Amino acid sequence: MLQVSKEKAILIFAHSVGWIIFIASPIINDTNMLAAISRHPGVFIVSNLFLLAYFYLNLNVFVPHFLSKKKILAFIGITLGGLLLYFVIMRLVPQHFFAEMPHHRPDMPFHRPDMPPHHRPEPFSRGDMMQQLKLYTRLTQFLIVFTISSGLKVLTQWYDEKRRLTELENSKVEAELSFLKSQIHPHFLFNSLNSIYYLALSKDDKAPQAILSLSDFLRFVTIESDKNFIPLEKEIKMLNEYLNLQSLRASEKFDLQVNMKGDFSFWKIMPLVFIPFVENAFKYGISAHVDCFIHLNIEMADGTLEFTIENAIFQGQKDIMSSSGIGLENIKKRLELAYPDRHTLAIESDRQTYSVHLKINLSS
Repeated sequence: MLQVSKEKAILIFAHSVGWIIFIASPIINDTNMLAAISRHPGVFIVSNLFLLAYFYLNLNVFVPHFLSKKKILAFIGITLGGLLLYFVIMRLVPQHFFAEMPHHRPDMPFHRPDMPPHHRPEPFSRGDMMQQLKLYTRLTQFLIVFTISSGLKVLTQWYDEKRRLTELENSKVEAELSFLKSQIHPHFLFNSLNSIYYLALSKDDKAPQAILSLSDFLRFVTIESDKNFIPLEKEIKMLNEYLNLQSLRASEKFDLQVNMKGDFSFWKIMPLVFIPFVENAFKYGISAHVDCFIHLNIEMADGTLEFTIENAIFQGQKDIMSSSGIGLENIKKRLELAYPDRHTLAIESDRQTYSVHLKINLSS
């Protein structure tokens, strides 16, 4: 309520200042205008009252109900009718307000018999008055009021429509992100449970640590991933948990290299960005029988995050390209929604290696 009251007060103040400038402009621009207004204030008052009423009628009625609804002919007719009425009023008003006043001649309103001729001011008749006011009280002033009121309403409606579409798009993005993230959660859970199952079957002492890592990771997935953006440091921490969890079942022939550079503090990122790519690398890049590797690099510099992961392929190029599943498809979609025109994703593969290079501009 305080915010609405403040905005309303600012709006009233802006309109008041605008009308003061509008009414005072003819007086400031022409010193003779002040004498004309003081002698015959009626025309000045009636003309500005008419323009004031027309301004708000055009702003709140004519433009929204006719122009905005594509009733162009009706709007033009109303505008021309208002202009005609304005001219009629300005034609009739002087006959009432410029009636002869006692002790004065209509053609010499400032005449004093006792004043020497060379000290008398120039005669200021009704015709002079209308000549002085003509520029501002007739066509030009009407057009100024019409242009400002119409333009202000059209601009306001455009801004409101743009804001509405933005809010609609944001709500759509949030809904899609929530849906896509809800699809990813079971995918992580199944793979992590498989890793723990493998350790349990082999009675590996690392199983308790794997269960603890899974617990921490699931806490992150179920709580932090519900947010649109999280601290980059937290995303990196959870990535390390995931790497530790997956590495527990790796053989001695597996070479895992992780390289991280840069300052990850003060930056935020969409959650669960790295995990699908790392998960895919573990799915296709490790073997218990032959040498295999996963090389992971993450670098943060000048507001740009670069993520690169490369792994060996043991199930064939066709399999890894076509069977990546929900995880990779979802992350592609999420990147498009969260970082439009602010990221690049390159995925390359041959018969021996598979690589992903992701670059995101986090500074925008």
